[in-house]
Formats: sequence, C-alpha cells, structure tokens
Amino acid sequence: MGQTRKRNYDRYTLAYKLQAVKLANHPDVRSKDVAESLGIHPVMLYRWQMEHRRGELRENKNMKASPPSPKRRPNRADPLKEAEEKLAAAEKRIKKLERELDNRNDEIDLLKKAERFFQRKK
Repeated sequence: MGQTRKRNYDRYTLAYKLQAVKLANHPDVRSKDVAESLGIHPVMLYRWQMEHRRGELRENKNMKASPPSPKRRPNRADPLKEAEEKLAAAEKRIKKLERELDNRNDEIDLLKKAERFFQRKK
C-alpha cells in the first residue's frame, strides 16, 4: 500500500463565501459561471447557496486561515472584485443595447407611419 499524502484544502472566509453567494444569486448570472470565474468547484458554490438559504453558512473556526493554493486559483489580485467588474460591465452593455433597441423600434414605428401616409396620398 502506498502512503497517503496530507492534502492541502483551500479555506475561505465567511465574507468571501457571502460575496460568492451574492454574485451567484444575481438573476441574470449562472452559478456555474461565477464558480468558474472564482476558481472554485460549482458544487461548493451550490453548497454555500444552500447553507445560506438555511442560515447555516458560517466560517469554520477550527481551521487556520491560509491563502488558497496557487494551483487552484489563477494569478489574480482579487477574483471577487474582477467578477463584480465583469458583471457591472455586462449590465452596462445590456442597458446600452436596450436603449439601441428602443431607438430602432421607434425608427421602425416612424417608417411604418410614413409608409401609411404616403400610401394615402396616392
């Protein structure tokens, strides 16, 4: 039998978990995408969401806080901040596209009215 190695597990603060759950609960965002951008497994995020709904989400006091392993997380300053920035940029783009769509709809309505006006003149 081979020797088992002690595994290093990532430990997350309660604030980190709550922020991840907040991002995942956004209506137009998939939890899987949030988990991928944070570098965590989607099942872990789903578990945090479930625990948050039940009011059981808490920080494990017995664990020592240690930085997440570099293997699991890409080199980024703050993945939560980066995810929030992406979300804000996406919301801004959605609003811009909605404004453009409204303008196009107004133009189409105007052209339809003009078409009816010129048909009556003939």
